[in-house]
Amino acid sequence: MMRLTQCKFEGLPGFKTLDLNDIDAITTLIGPNGAGKSSVLRVLNLAISILNRETIYDDLPEHDTWHRFTAATLRFRSNTPKPLRHFAEHLEETIDEVEIEIKCNETTFLLQSVRCGDRAMEFPQPQVTRTALTQHGEAIAQNASELNNLSSKNIREIAVDQRDRHFAQTEQLKKTLEQQKLELTTKDAVIAQVSNSESPLQFTFREIDAFLADFEFPSVVDIPARQSPDVEIPMLIGELMKLKKGRKPQVAKYKDATESLNHLLQADVDLSEIDGQEELHINGVPYQKASSGTETTLAFFGLTKLGEPNCLILWDEPENGLHPTRRSRLLDLMFNDKRQFILATHASELAPVFNSQGAVFQCSSFYDSNDFNVRLSVQRVANRRDAFVALEALGVHPAKTLFTTNVVIWVEGPTELFFYRHWLGARLAKHNITEGFHYTFMQYGGALISYLSAADKCQFESAFDLLSLCRHPVIIVDSDLREAPGDRTAQDFLKPGAARLLQNIEELNKQRPNAALFRWTGGREVENYLPVSAIVHAIRTLWKDAANYPDLFEGNEFTIGQYDSYHSAITDYLIKSDVTNENKTDPTNPLAKGKSIWGSNNKVEMMRCALKSTSLTEAQLQWNCSKLLDNIERFVLSKCESNEYL
Repeated sequence: MMRLTQCKFEGLPGFKTLDLNDIDAITTLIGPNGAGKSSVLRVLNLAISILNRETIYDDLPEHDTWHRFTAATLRFRSNTPKPLRHFAEHLEETIDEVEIEIKCNETTFLLQSVRCGDRAMEFPQPQVTRTALTQHGEAIAQNASELNNLSSKNIREIAVDQRDRHFAQTEQLKKTLEQQKLELTTKDAVIAQVSNSESPLQFTFREIDAFLADFEFPSVVDIPARQSPDVEIPMLIGELMKLKKGRKPQVAKYKDATESLNHLLQADVDLSEIDGQEELHINGVPYQKASSGTETTLAFFGLTKLGEPNCLILWDEPENGLHPTRRSRLLDLMFNDKRQFILATHASELAPVFNSQGAVFQCSSFYDSNDFNVRLSVQRVANRRDAFVALEALGVHPAKTLFTTNVVIWVEGPTELFFYRHWLGARLAKHNITEGFHYTFMQYGGALISYLSAADKCQFESAFDLLSLCRHPVIIVDSDLREAPGDRTAQDFLKPGAARLLQNIEELNKQRPNAALFRWTGGREVENYLPVSAIVHAIRTLWKDAANYPDLFEGNEFTIGQYDSYHSAITDYLIKSDVTNENKTDPTNPLAKGKSIWGSNNKVEMMRCALKSTSLTEAQLQWNCSKLLDNIERFVLSKCESNEYL
């Protein structure tokens, strides 16, 4: 299956240049009315339709002049290498990427070059189009048939006064046929300049057509805005009924399909056949009585299940008639589909700006007073700033609409940020949960936690209300315990600011269950989660004099307890090992060497370096750290799986 990855068009009315880079599984065009979104879809439709002709030179497909380009470069990539049955000796035996250059005038198109890797075949314009050549061949066939009829007649059956005329017609037709065949030989010639050949090569149209067919370019499915579902839904019902009546593999596919439909529609779907009439019911009601949004959703599902697998789907305004939750489910359905989608939309739910499999382009228009024309442009939404500009163009304004990341994970400072991002990022990425979109980190800065609140009220007295940023905060604090808490509750041993915030969270969760999460470290602070080996790795990496003491941390003498200060533990161990400097202020209390490197003032670099220890795994983390990570992971997933972030 070939997937379009890049396209560039020149000579389009309104566009100086139309360039779409790094197109992926789903490409979304956004922008206000009149910005050219639908025009881009029509341009792509024309380009793919040209390739579907599988010929080098022919009449243009039917199109609007506004969507005709003078030059286009299209690049495709295959998921698996494709063998070339034709011209492999000139290009490559197998290809995974191909670039096509197309030239157009008012009536015809020409595939000017085909490039695979560093090799290419370039074609000057043939004498005639493929259509004209076909018509020429049909004329030859018609004359040949007529000549055969004349030649098969018995001369005795022809009147004497008509025989001279018969012979003259036969001879004239023979000459015409010979001339046509000679012209066909000349016209049916395609010249190619090949990278590995010094002189041009000559092929026939048929040979070039077979060569182009090898690439299996995708067909195009064009779904205009306000498309009627009257055709797609009966086709869907018919196909599902075939699966339902089939053998075990087909019945299994039927069950999978209906389960997906149930999830998509948030309803119970049932198919039946009564007196030869196939019917689909939704919650016991015929689908014809369902809402227009439900019919549109069914139509798309039919397209997804029944459309040919190798196609590019161009859909204009897929959000029409759909509730936002269904738009999100449609987007999930598209991501799970193996085909490629390019959408023109006004809906933020269909603009996956932070999804690695999605590409979003913002379309804009402006009036050029120099030539009294409207100019159109398309720009990739490439970063967070672009994303917010694009969302504002869709009418999403943070000041007017609650639009923030779904979960904010609050940590004390950069040391904790490095630690939790390292372990949680890897866990959540496995679920396609993206930092910066589904969740993000914020730092409250130690004692500043006293100024935070998480009350779910219209008025609040704190300086910084967490719920103004996000409806689902996660707060992680250090326990700061010096010893095991015993029977004490968290309210008894946490610092006052953290204890007050814990009370806020507990009250919030009574009003809205599972709205927020508050956790504290299993040890004294986040560094206690690290195994001794990771801390030793950081010391040896950061402390330049560590090489002078190769046996310093050998064996099991150096330990850090659950409630020990890690830098105090290091200090005590070095003093015990006589790795010290003289204390000029108090000679009786020597100073541990290297404290400025691994001490409390350099916690961030120590954590960063410890996490880079090549042997460090999550299983080595101490004091039930994995349980803490499990809790946070489940919380984030519960908010993202319900599509609350949109």
